[in-house]
Amino acid sequence: MFTFLKKDILILIRDRTELFILLAMPFILIAILGFALSGVLSGNTEVLSMDVAVVQEDDEEQGLERFEEELAASGVPADAQNEIIAAAEESSPSSLLQEILNDEGLSELITAREMDASAAKAALEDESVVAILTIPENFTFEALQKMIMDEGEGSSLQIMISDHAATRSEVFYNIMEEFVWSLNFESAIAKAADGEGALPEAEQTQIGGVESVSSVNPINSFQYYTIGMAVMFALFVAATISGMAYVEKTQFVFHRILLSNHHPLVYLGGKAIAAAIVTFLQFCILFFLSSLIFGAFSLGDLSFWPGMLLITFSLALCVGALTALLTAMTMRFGNDTITTVFSGGVVTIFAFLGGSFTPTEGLPAIVQQLGGWTPNGAALNAFLIWVQNLEISMLADPVGRLLLLTVLLLSLSVIILPRKGEA
Repeated sequence: MFTFLKKDILILIRDRTELFILLAMPFILIAILGFALSGVLSGNTEVLSMDVAVVQEDDEEQGLERFEEELAASGVPADAQNEIIAAAEESSPSSLLQEILNDEGLSELITAREMDASAAKAALEDESVVAILTIPENFTFEALQKMIMDEGEGSSLQIMISDHAATRSEVFYNIMEEFVWSLNFESAIAKAADGEGALPEAEQTQIGGVESVSSVNPINSFQYYTIGMAVMFALFVAATISGMAYVEKTQFVFHRILLSNHHPLVYLGGKAIAAAIVTFLQFCILFFLSSLIFGAFSLGDLSFWPGMLLITFSLALCVGALTALLTAMTMRFGNDTITTVFSGGVVTIFAFLGGSFTPTEGLPAIVQQLGGWTPNGAALNAFLIWVQNLEISMLADPVGRLLLLTVLLLSLSVIILPRKGEA
C-alpha cells in the first residue's frame, strides 16, 4: 500500500496545475471574499438585516433626577449646575443609544424590538432575534457620573448574541462597540478641552463598555471564508486523486497491479490514504497562511489548535473515503465522467448547501439540514462551533456525522470496486 500511496503523492506534486488549484486558488478566494464582506455595510445590507431585542432595565428620567441630586449635594455653584444639567440631558447615553437604534441609515439593517428579559430570551432561543441588548439598571446615572463628574466605574451594555446567526450578530456587536468607543472618546476629548491639552491615553475617561454575556465568540469574515474555502477545496482533492485512477485504468496500470497478486483493496486504500494526507496538509497550509497574512486565527493560542486539528483529521478521513468511492466508481464504469461531473457540478452544489459561499442561516430549513450532511457542511459547522465556543463536547454531532459519512462511503466503495476478472 505504501508504494501506491507514494506514487499518488509524487504524481500530484509534479502536477503544478492541480497544486495551484488546491493551494493557491482557495487562498486567493479567501482574500477576495474576506475583504468584500468586511466592507458590506457600505453596499447591499439586505443579507445582513436583523431583528434584535432591547431589554430596557434603566429609567432614564430617574437617572437624570438622581444625577441632579448628586450634583446639588456636591457643592457645585448654581450657575455651573444649570450648565452641567443641560449638558447631561443633551448627552444622555440612553437617549443617544435609542437614536442609534432608530437611525434611518440603520433602519434597513437593524429592527429593534423592546421586550422584557424572559421574552427576549425566548425570542433568541427560537431564532426570531439574533441578539439581546440589555440596558442595565442605573445605566444613565452611572454613565453620566463617569462622563461628566469622573466619578464611579461607569456602566456597561450587555449583549447576548446568537450562535445561529454568527455573521449578523457580529455586525450588531461591532455597531454597539463602536457606539461605546465613540462615547468614551468624545468624553475624553471634552475633558481634555477643559484641561491643558490632550489627555494621555492611559488617563482618558472610560464611561463603560460592551459586555458580551454569550458563550460564543463573534467570527469575522476572514475566519469564515478561510474555513469555507478550505472545506470546499478539500472536495477537489477527492476529484483529483480519483481522476488518476481513470488514467491508470486506460494505461493498464490497474490490471498489472491485479496480475502482481495485489488485492484491489490495497490499491483503493492507497488512494484513500493519499487523499486524506493531502487534505490534512492542505488545511495546515491554508490555516497557517491565512493566520499569518490575514490574522484569521492566533498561531500562538495552544488551546485553540487541538480542536482545529481534530476536525481537520475527521474531514481528511471523510475526503479519503469519498476518494475511494469515486475511484471505485471510475474503475467500475471505466470512464472519467464521474470525476468530471463531481468536480464541475457536485462540488459547487455541496459548497452552496454547506455554506462555503455564504452562511446558510437565512436559507430554508431543508437546505440547512441537507448542508449539514455534506462532508464540507458538517466540517464547516464543526469549525464554526469550535471557533466560537472552544468546547470539545459540542463537536460530537458534526464530527460524528463526518465519521458516519466516512464509514458509509468506504462501505460503498468496497462494494462497487471491481475484483479480479471484473476490471
